[in-house]
Amino acid sequence: MSLGTNLLKASHIGIRNLKKLLSTKLLDELFVITNRGTPVSVNIPYSDALELIDILDELADLETITAVEEARKAIRTGVTGIPVSDLFNRIRKKR
Repeated sequence: MSLGTNLLKASHIGIRNLKKLLSTKLLDELFVITNRGTPVSVNIPYSDALELIDILDELADLETITAVEEARKAIRTGVTGIPVSDLFNRIRKKR
């Protein structure tokens, strides 16, 4: 499951309840913190945070942006695309 899907399915906990349970609540689980029923924050496991940072770094990389744009142009002209994972692997090998 993706982090986004897990976030949508995450349990919600109110700020007051979180304060009560903070010492016993497992902080390595994904949950949404709410204030009067409105989501205000998200607790995510450290490994998921690192994964998000890695994804954001890849998305901000000029080489990645250029490669994706070239691939989009190629697909519009009828060329068969390649899996994104292959693209990222190629870029990582160049670094």
